[in-house]
Amino acid sequence: MFLSKLNNGNWYIYYNNSTGKRKKISTKTKFKREALQFLSEFESNIKRQKELKVIPIDLISFKNSYLKHSEAVHRPKTTKALKTIFESLISFCGNPYLSTLTTIELKKFLEQKYLVSPYTAQKYLAFIRSAFNDAVKDGYLEQNPFNKIDNFRLPEQQPLFFSENEFQSLLSIIEDKDLKDLIIFGVNTSMRQMEMLTLKWNQINFKERFLTLDNISNITKSGKIGTVPLNLTALQILTERERTKINDNVFNYKGKSIGQDFMSKKFKKFVIKAKLNKKYKFHTLRHTGVSWILQRGGSMLNVSKILRHSDIKVTQIYSHIRPEDLLKSVELLDN
Repeated sequence: MFLSKLNNGNWYIYYNNSTGKRKKISTKTKFKREALQFLSEFESNIKRQKELKVIPIDLISFKNSYLKHSEAVHRPKTTKALKTIFESLISFCGNPYLSTLTTIELKKFLEQKYLVSPYTAQKYLAFIRSAFNDAVKDGYLEQNPFNKIDNFRLPEQQPLFFSENEFQSLLSIIEDKDLKDLIIFGVNTSMRQMEMLTLKWNQINFKERFLTLDNISNITKSGKIGTVPLNLTALQILTERERTKINDNVFNYKGKSIGQDFMSKKFKKFVIKAKLNKKYKFHTLRHTGVSWILQRGGSMLNVSKILRHSDIKVTQIYSHIRPEDLLKSVELLDN
C-alpha cells in the first residue's frame, strides 16, 4: 500500500483488495499531510477488517440491499431520498468496500453538501448515518464512521405561511374543484400531503367530526395512529365530495388518484401564476392553518395536538406568531 500523486494534483492510495487485485482510491486532497492522515485511517480500517472478519461488501451492493430494506419499512418518499443520497455518495467516493471508508473522506463529502445548503448536509448525514447503523448490525462494519461526525448547526427558520389575502389570491386562479377542495382542506386540517392524498372514506367519522390516520392507507410520520378534528369548512368539503364519490379515495383528480410529485409541481405553478412567494410549497398549507389558529387566539398546546407533535418544543417554531403574549407579560411591569 502506498501513496502516489497523479497529474490532476490529487494524492491516491494504491492497495490490493481482498482478492489480491490492485485498486486505487482518491484521498480527495492535493496536500500530502492530509493524504497521510487519510492513509493512516485507511490502513487502520483495512487492518480492523482482517482482524474482526467483517463481511466485505462494496458501497453499491450495500446501497441495493439497504434500499430493498427501506422499501419494506420506510415511506416511498424516504426511500427515494435515500436513493439520491447513496448515488451522490457513490459519485463522490466511487465503489469502495464499506470498511475502507474513512471519516476524513466522508466529512469532505458532507462539507461539499454544506456549501449547497446546511439543511441538505444535515439531511444527508442523518439518513446515511441511520443506514450505516444497519451495516454495523448486519456485520459489514465494526463501527459507523458517520457517528464520529458532529451534526451541523442549523440556523433557525420561521415557518412560512399564507396570509388570508394571499390564500384567496391562490384560490382565485385554481379552476379545478378537485384540487381547490384539496388545498382548502389542507389549510383547515393541517394534514400532511401524503395523508390527504391517501385518505379513504372509511377513515371519516362524519357524526363525531374527526378522521383517523390508521397507518393502513399511509404510514404517519411518527408511525402512530392519529385523529384529526374536522371544522365545518372541512366537513362541508367531505360531505359534498361524498355525494359524487367515484372510488375509495376522498381526493381524486379527473377520476384518478393524485401523486405527490404531480401535486407538488401543480401547486408550484399555482403559486407562480398567483404571483406569490416562490418559496411557498404544498407543505406551507400545514403551517398556514395552525398559524391562523394562533393569530386568532388559539393555544400553543392545542396547535401542538393538531399537528400531532410528540413534544410541544417542536411547536415552538410558531411562537413568533403571537408576540402580543410577550407584550402582555412585560406590560404587567407597568403596573
